[in-house]
Amino acid sequence: MTSIRAKLLFWLVPCFVIIAILAISALYLSEQRRLNASLTNELNEFTRIIKLTLKRPPNRFTPPAALNQDFSANIMSKLDNENSNYYLQSWDKQGQTLRKSISLGDNHLPAPSSLQQTVHSNDVEYNSQLSNGDAIRVYSFAVQGGPRKPAANISVAINREEINQQLSTYALQLIAGGLFFCTLLSVMLVFAIRKALTPIQNLSEQVAKVEAGSLHNRLIATNVPSEISPLVDRLNQLLARLEQSFARERQFNNDLAHELRTPLAAMRTTSEVALKWPEQSSSEDFQYIAESSAQLQQTIDSLLSLARIENSSAETLLEQVNITTLIEECLSLQTAQIQQRNITISQLVTQDQYIVSDPRLLRVIISNLISNAVAYAPVNSDVIIDSVSQQSVIRVSNHAPHLNQDDLTTMFDRLWRKDKARTDNQHVGLGLSIAHSAAQALSLELHAKLYEAQLHMSLNYGK
Repeated sequence: MTSIRAKLLFWLVPCFVIIAILAISALYLSEQRRLNASLTNELNEFTRIIKLTLKRPPNRFTPPAALNQDFSANIMSKLDNENSNYYLQSWDKQGQTLRKSISLGDNHLPAPSSLQQTVHSNDVEYNSQLSNGDAIRVYSFAVQGGPRKPAANISVAINREEINQQLSTYALQLIAGGLFFCTLLSVMLVFAIRKALTPIQNLSEQVAKVEAGSLHNRLIATNVPSEISPLVDRLNQLLARLEQSFARERQFNNDLAHELRTPLAAMRTTSEVALKWPEQSSSEDFQYIAESSAQLQQTIDSLLSLARIENSSAETLLEQVNITTLIEECLSLQTAQIQQRNITISQLVTQDQYIVSDPRLLRVIISNLISNAVAYAPVNSDVIIDSVSQQSVIRVSNHAPHLNQDDLTTMFDRLWRKDKARTDNQHVGLGLSIAHSAAQALSLELHAKLYEAQLHMSLNYGK
């Protein structure tokens, strides 16, 4: 699976590259516009001076030669230089060249075809090339003829090669700078991600140190990002539940050892006495051994039933089950104990009530609830069986004067028995555990409530 670090680098580095490309393009275009605007302004200013010079009326006391000399001194100094970047060329109305600046050499400026039609056309400004391939910016205009000047088309140009070289150099600098900063940002990103993931690495090391004997410790959330804090809280809650589960398992092991140890010790003692003094043995000794063996077998059978139920959630057989009929069957199994303890049964589920469930597991639940109520209700008391709502499958209620609210949180634990109310040897404290596990296997909920010394055991539909 791809790591968080790899995913972040996979997305962020291309984003850096795209941002760099956009920034380089924006800077390059901005500089290109600036240089082109500067070049255009320079060309326009040079053309404006030429226009003013050509349009200035000659002084009648000044011969035309003096005017030409003034024109050459102020303008042609840039045009008569072979290394100059300024060019000028003029044509008559027939397209014949009238004049060409020395800076053009053997090259020619492109004749503005639109200005060859008429001398009244608008000025034209455009990019072009000399015959040697140099890029130029051209400004073409028309000059009307007069007594001393013939009508002509004039093109003034300026070389763009210097600007193109500046743009090329600037582009290389931008690319080099972009590569450098992208590399720098990538290195910084790797370092930042590693630094940001350090708390997660520390957290994983803490989790790796968790063992059965250290479940009381909790994960430290110092310097953990806020996005990871909920995960740390959930892990700490999981550790708390595991700690409770391990504590219950240890308590269960202790209780099971105690449950098995007492009858085994009694059986061993009675057997050793019978072997050593067989003439003093009586039928009561063998009766005691038989009762202890039955208690052991009942404990083991209950544990096996509990294990089978916990592993049978995926093997449930669903069918229509009549709750009323099932209650009557379970009550018939308790007839002897009901009569012995003089328990009054109030069976209020009189109409046929059906549920889609596993009849085997459902019988285990109802049988244990009724058996628990009949066995631990006070003598001469009532046991009520009803269904209080549409969400309730069955509710079994009995008087429980010795229970308190704290007992409700532990009464479904394995081998749990109230010291005063559950001291007989016929029950090993697994009935409610078996019923609770069977309810979970059927996606049902088994709840216990204590109200005015009345214990209500409710089997409800799951939410």
